[in-house]
Amino acid sequence: MRILQIIYESVGSPFGFGGAGVRAYEIYKRLRGRHSITLLCMKYPGAKDGLIEGLNHIFAGVESSSLTKSVLSYTIEASLFVRKHGGEFDLIVENFLPSTPFFSKFLTKTPVILQIQGIMERHSIKKFNPLYSIPMYAVESFYPSLYGRFMFVSDITRNKVLSRRGMKGRPHTVIPNGIDTELLSYTAAPSPGKYILFFSRIDIYTKGLDLLIEAFKEIHSHHPDMKLILAGYEFDKADTLIAKAPPEVAGKIEYAGFVSGGEKTSCIGNALIFVLPSRHESSPVSILEAAACGVPIVTSDIEELSFVQRNNIGLTFKSGDVKSLAGALLTLINDGILRNRLGKNARTFAEGFLWDEIAIRFEDYLMKAAV
Repeated sequence: MRILQIIYESVGSPFGFGGAGVRAYEIYKRLRGRHSITLLCMKYPGAKDGLIEGLNHIFAGVESSSLTKSVLSYTIEASLFVRKHGGEFDLIVENFLPSTPFFSKFLTKTPVILQIQGIMERHSIKKFNPLYSIPMYAVESFYPSLYGRFMFVSDITRNKVLSRRGMKGRPHTVIPNGIDTELLSYTAAPSPGKYILFFSRIDIYTKGLDLLIEAFKEIHSHHPDMKLILAGYEFDKADTLIAKAPPEVAGKIEYAGFVSGGEKTSCIGNALIFVLPSRHESSPVSILEAAACGVPIVTSDIEELSFVQRNNIGLTFKSGDVKSLAGALLTLINDGILRNRLGKNARTFAEGFLWDEIAIRFEDYLMKAAV
């Protein structure tokens, strides 16, 4: 089968590589031997069409260091590509972002699946300039209703989208994110690392990093040797965030950059606690990776992350509440027995989310949709 995946993220892009990108590469590299797969990605300076990690890449847009200019040109050129070449594929998977509405369903007779990672709802208005946020909020509100077949990454997002007027009953599936099998056998260093790990996009508003810095001040007052490590792509500058802490606290906060491969596994696996204090989320791969390594988790109590407490793999705190976040972290720091129990539960939980099995489910749905 000839598959076209429309997704702005790609390995090597300076504009970020998050959960959607990880998902695409992990699934498609497991399917490339049986199907012809093309990723239609956003162009960046130096991007070249061709094979990357065994997958065919076509870059659309202009080579620019401006994210706004790159997104706009990518949206236009990717849409033109679908109109011209869509018929050369058996199926198109469009990854939905309100900033990149391609309207691909109306540009080709090839079946299109709209894959929805998550939705921002009113958070886009709180986060972005009204010049951007109002159009994004409007697109997110109406765009999915234009499509007839969906793939969701979580039940929560599915329920939110399909509960809208006229959406009930439309063909869909829910296929979660996953982990590599190797993570389940990772053994941490003899002594757990004396650090709390945040591993996700460095996005202050979305990921609640302003709350985390404030909470870490409280942690520092009780455990001055404890470190906070931040890792991930910089949507916001980590140095600017860290500089908001007092010097003695900032000295215990480290930005590890965008880590991958064995470095990422070691960074996650040797952490004392994994924390993700997000104000809104989709379905973070990093939580599953931490769980697979047996690391207990602390998250906000938003609906998308409710599975953490429900499956007893970590603790939750009241979203937006610094004292509640600090309290949850201190509870785990001070209670080794609880950390061990939650970590064991987390590893067992993660066993149900293997990329090998998820890729098969993904392939099955695509095969049915292409008929």
